[in-house]
Amino acid sequence: MSPLVDKHHIEASSTDWFIRAATPDEDDTIVRHYRAIWKSYGVLDANIRSDADDLVRDFIATGRANARMAGFVAERGAKIVGSIACQLQTLPYPDITTSVFRRYGYIWSVYVEPDARRMGIAGALVEAALAHLRDIGCTKAVLHASDAGENVYRDAGFKIAKEMRLDL
Repeated sequence: MSPLVDKHHIEASSTDWFIRAATPDEDDTIVRHYRAIWKSYGVLDANIRSDADDLVRDFIATGRANARMAGFVAERGAKIVGSIACQLQTLPYPDITTSVFRRYGYIWSVYVEPDARRMGIAGALVEAALAHLRDIGCTKAVLHASDAGENVYRDAGFKIAKEMRLDL
């Protein structure tokens, strides 16, 4: 695992990539990566909303304004090859617990370009997101794992939690 160099900068020793905080100017990269995730799941363009990019940009802006959202990018050479986003989790039901007891952070949009995979970049992105969630006082981190990403998250200490679904 890459050593944490400062608050939100992770640098890999003996590699040619590093992780840093994303800037608002890089929102379009997060948007592009988020779309690539859905494509990797086999979702056809016909099933993606025509306003998807604007929807994700608005989600990022709202997250920054209201949910302490942060993004991180992986750079290799002069190219961004990966990204991640994280923020306070917004629940779909009333939360009656105190934030000391339950202040969950949510990690979303974890993506690494195919030619930069298997180098530890995804794990380093997750570590940067976890550091941010700790910094904003989260007591737990939550994410939805793809099959491809499950081992990355297990290596970071995540455990499988129960969620039930029913096709209607």
